[in-house]
Amino acid sequence: MTTALDRLLPRYQFVEKHSAVVRADPASAFQAIEAVDLSDSRLAQALMAVWRIPARLFVKNVPNRGMTVADFIPLLREPPWNIVRGLVGGVGKREWTAETFTAYEGPGFKLAWWFGVTDLGDGRCRIDTHTRVYCCDAATKRWFTLYWLIIRLPSGAIRRDMLRIIKRRVERPHLGSE
Repeated sequence: MTTALDRLLPRYQFVEKHSAVVRADPASAFQAIEAVDLSDSRLAQALMAVWRIPARLFVKNVPNRGMTVADFIPLLREPPWNIVRGLVGGVGKREWTAETFTAYEGPGFKLAWWFGVTDLGDGRCRIDTHTRVYCCDAATKRWFTLYWLIIRLPSGAIRRDMLRIIKRRVERPHLGSE
């Protein structure tokens, strides 16, 4: 169920969905989701280094480092079920709230990254992650379509790796970071 995501970004043109079943209670799974960072994934760091090359064609002020969760706008936190983070592209630096994010209509794009936890009732739960992108104007949608063709598969690989890290940490917490 993505009602949390539906409230924040109900319209979108691009989406990526992944899930993993973990042996854990929802609270432990949620804690692992909150603790994981893009910098925890060697795959994410490598792919983002490559990403910065084409991104400079489309995105202003691309950082010279990999992204972290801190680069995302905290939009919604409903423990132990939902967490949504966002990005707004094509806009200068500014403060965002869930309300201003939802109301923003461009120019540029909005990205919402949702993690949801579903209790399966048998000592396991499912962690879902959906990434949605809404292009607020026709010009942004044209360039984002090309950009999406380039980054969709690597982005999906990063999401699957994040789920793998979360699963490993929640099922074997003594192993620590990757």
